[in-house]
Amino acid sequence: MKKILSFACAILMGIGAMSAQQGSMGAGINLGYGSEIKSMEIGAKFQYGITNNIRGEVAWDYFLEKDYVSMWDLNITGHYLFNVAEKINVYPLAGLHYAKVKVDFGEFGSASDGEIGFHLGGGAEYQITPNIKADIEAKYQFSSTDQAVISVGLVYQF
Repeated sequence: MKKILSFACAILMGIGAMSAQQGSMGAGINLGYGSEIKSMEIGAKFQYGITNNIRGEVAWDYFLEKDYVSMWDLNITGHYLFNVAEKINVYPLAGLHYAKVKVDFGEFGSASDGEIGFHLGGGAEYQITPNIKADIEAKYQFSSTDQAVISVGLVYQF
């Protein structure tokens, strides 16, 4: 019985190690689309493995100007990783963001406004190589500029 319990613990620890690996870090880029601003998004992100299954992420996204409106946001997000296959993780996500919207009135100037909100969503990632993974995420940002954001990205782990 002791051997079975030891073996089961070793397997569970191995699954957790494949998820985030406590102390692991990664930096990456992403491209996406915002439903309210109706614009493409480009961004950069940094990830840190807090525990084997919990990862924190800080991301900055810029939504390209369209119809004289542009937006950027700064996100602080938590992921809870579930390892569903050898190289695949899925995760729910939740966090806070600060979003700033700018309207350009041409020669008459511009106006901008920013606010804090929160977001919820989910994602999946695929480990391409030991150091590179691809991800896809969908989240909904709750604030006065409520919108859904869908993005794809690449992360280099170091």
